[in-house]
Amino acid sequence: MKGISKKIICVGLSMLMISSTVCAAKKKGKKDDPFASVKKAKDAKGKVWDLGGMDVILADWWSGDDWDARPASSPIEEAQQQWHKWTQAAYNYNMVQKQLTGSWDSHPQAVANFCITGGRENYIFTIDARSALTGLRSDLFYDLSKLDCIDFTASKWASGTEKMLVKGSSFYAMRPLVPEPRGGVFFNKRLLAEAGIDEDMPYDLQKEGKWTWETFEQLVAKCTYDTDNDGVIDAWGMANSSTEFVPLAAISNGMPMIGKDANGKFVNNVGTDQVLEALSWSAHMATTYEMPQPEGSEWNWMYAAFLNGKVAFLADQEYHAQRNGTFADMSDDWGFVCFPLGPKGDGKYRTLHNDNMYVIPNCYDDERASKIAKAFDFWTDEVPGFGGPDAWKESYYSCFRDTRAVDETLEIMKATPCPRYDTLVPDINYMGDVIWVTYPGYVTPQQAYEDTKNSWAGLLADANR
Repeated sequence: MKGISKKIICVGLSMLMISSTVCAAKKKGKKDDPFASVKKAKDAKGKVWDLGGMDVILADWWSGDDWDARPASSPIEEAQQQWHKWTQAAYNYNMVQKQLTGSWDSHPQAVANFCITGGRENYIFTIDARSALTGLRSDLFYDLSKLDCIDFTASKWASGTEKMLVKGSSFYAMRPLVPEPRGGVFFNKRLLAEAGIDEDMPYDLQKEGKWTWETFEQLVAKCTYDTDNDGVIDAWGMANSSTEFVPLAAISNGMPMIGKDANGKFVNNVGTDQVLEALSWSAHMATTYEMPQPEGSEWNWMYAAFLNGKVAFLADQEYHAQRNGTFADMSDDWGFVCFPLGPKGDGKYRTLHNDNMYVIPNCYDDERASKIAKAFDFWTDEVPGFGGPDAWKESYYSCFRDTRAVDETLEIMKATPCPRYDTLVPDINYMGDVIWVTYPGYVTPQQAYEDTKNSWAGLLADANR
């Protein structure tokens, strides 16, 4: 828990500012209006925006019916809830965040159905790669470049998202949030200490620019040993989902498995020296240091292995650290660093951003789409009192066991966004065709590339139409 107290003080001061504003407002007769001094947005004629009491639904696949009423887990969440109430009252609209169907599996089809048939509801859909390219091809999403009520050059809009779904000068997806940190490496501090390694060494190596494939393997090797001298290894260095480890290895070595060329066309990079080397190294790490899958276990056995202190390292996504996440109540202390640097990379730690995107159905007319977009713009504005370049960190501090994961690791991930394209191309089985056969050493990387390059060429050509 090193360094947490300093952050609590900073967050406490921010909340004190808002509480003071509330008190001041009450003294002036403006009860329960902590944002009374905020200037309301005006249109081109100088009138304050009035959205006419319209109801807007921010639809996803995870938010229950009580999502907006859930208890705040941090000061910034509490302030954000207050801000949402204020903006709805100030601009005369109502917004709720909830599940579209209650199912991850059925969400893409439900999105497509509404975009085609329309309806009375005013939706902003959260989508992922499953809906992205097919929705773009089928003209299901509204052209956001037509909106003159939103400045998409403002810092709150993630510019990488605008590049994901594009036709000519038009774009169809937006994201008013900092990119999610996504993939890195979790490490068990107790197991490192038992192997004679300083528990903060991964952080220190990362900070010094020495967190590389080589130093990572050195630490993993020290954590893989026979504890009782019976000739059988019973302490393992790592356990991973191959579909998380391998793409991170490729981008850390300077090349994503699927990329885009200068013309914005998808390209197959599996046959490049960088990706072939990453596939070979990943197989070496897996077959040498990875804990064998327990007999009868499910596909997600590696998470239980890390949670229960059976392995020292796990390469996976940051969301396992979030409240109610996989490792929220883990008994052992743990840390989180970037994936190590590959020998052919550019010396910068990388992660693959695979962010959810937000779209407006194309079945709405321009006026309706504009009002829905503006409501979303107000809803996602920066909360007064929590501005500044580090405001995004506040919601993460409560998720991690130390502040270095946020101030160092997540800070790096935020600064080096790399969009993940392999999940965008329909029908490319990058897992079964490449990862699942090379990671356990069933076939060589070169053979996997040769076996799939022709079929992939057709799929990429179709995606590039």
